[in-house]
Amino acid sequence: MKSKKIWLLLIPVVILVIVGGFMLKQKMEEEKRNREYEVSLVKALKNSYAGIEEIRISDPYYTDKPGSWSCDVEMKFKDNTIISYGINHSLDDKVNHDGVVKGNTNAEINKQWEILHSREGKTIEKVIVYYSDNEKGEQ
Repeated sequence: MKSKKIWLLLIPVVILVIVGGFMLKQKMEEEKRNREYEVSLVKALKNSYAGIEEIRISDPYYTDKPGSWSCDVEMKFKDNTIISYGINHSLDDKVNHDGVVKGNTNAEINKQWEILHSREGKTIEKVIVYYSDNEKGEQ
């Protein structure tokens, strides 16, 4: 009788451990994938715009099919101009001028695109990067 009670208590614990381990593994894989995309995105942005001083990445989003990855980006340039926008990215992208600029009016959005287009070029210097997991680095 006692052994049945032990098994009845032990089985749910084992199931919880297995499910918890599986969820932890998925979370770690997601974080690893996001970092891979974020590092690739920073390289592409540095190949796309001149004078970047700092990049902040937030809200990464990945779909399994067709495998689209996107995030929000805030780029600060050497003259303290800050542009924020949403961007899609592929690991194959060497440059990335795409995105959805945020603004309240079409005039605001157009002005931000003008600023971005006027800065097309390359940033060779190291850039401070704030990754989506709040880790700070240089690239």
